[in-house]
Amino acid sequence: MQEILIGIDDTDNPTSIGTGRLARNLCAELIAGGMKSLGVTRHQFLLDEAIPYTSHNSGACIAVEGEKTSDMIDYIFEFIANISAAGSDPGVCIALLNDFPKNICDFGKAAQTQVLNIEQSFNVTKGTNIKLHGLGGNCQGVIGALASVALRASGNDGRFIDLPGLRNLPRRVKFKELFDIGIEIIHEKEKSVPNENDICDSLYWVRPRLINGKPVLLIEWSDKENAWIPVDCKKSKSS
Repeated sequence: MQEILIGIDDTDNPTSIGTGRLARNLCAELIAGGMKSLGVTRHQFLLDEAIPYTSHNSGACIAVEGEKTSDMIDYIFEFIANISAAGSDPGVCIALLNDFPKNICDFGKAAQTQVLNIEQSFNVTKGTNIKLHGLGGNCQGVIGALASVALRASGNDGRFIDLPGLRNLPRRVKFKELFDIGIEIIHEKEKSVPNENDICDSLYWVRPRLINGKPVLLIEWSDKENAWIPVDCKKSKSS
């Protein structure tokens, strides 16, 4: 089996569902087709007036385990082309993790600090097995699509917005339930160490970081909640 990375970007408009939701929908379709989900990650790019973006200038990368076939590739391109919002400039990138050139990971990092262009995106993938396509509008989304895959392939960027079982977690959850869906735990400041029966108050928002290729939840102790809580959480829900 192969780990396949699918990056998408610029699929939305101000009134449509966001790229993250679309990525989750596509992931569900791929699971229904027999693939195994390895999670969907969100990746943040540079915010600059020179870059046209809908809301936050972030892209998404889906990771699945299965076989990369021409039918699967055609299906993904067709799905994104059909479901992308009017006025969007969708781009899609498909690559195998084990076949992803490490030097192109630098492209993803550059997208977080520099204004890149479409030509650079296609030039950097020449001579590789990476499938990079613009599917509408001016195809501006190819930049974020490639950058999303590059950052996911680096193994140390982004936040999981979907993972099997992640969105079904209750607010107060035992750490064993997090371990069971493949989430590792890190805490840096606390003297005590949580065990599998300790409680994490998820605050209804668990979004592990991608660290060393794995979903990792950073936690800290909260006297207010009398439980461990995620370091990364929506402030409005934790206050």
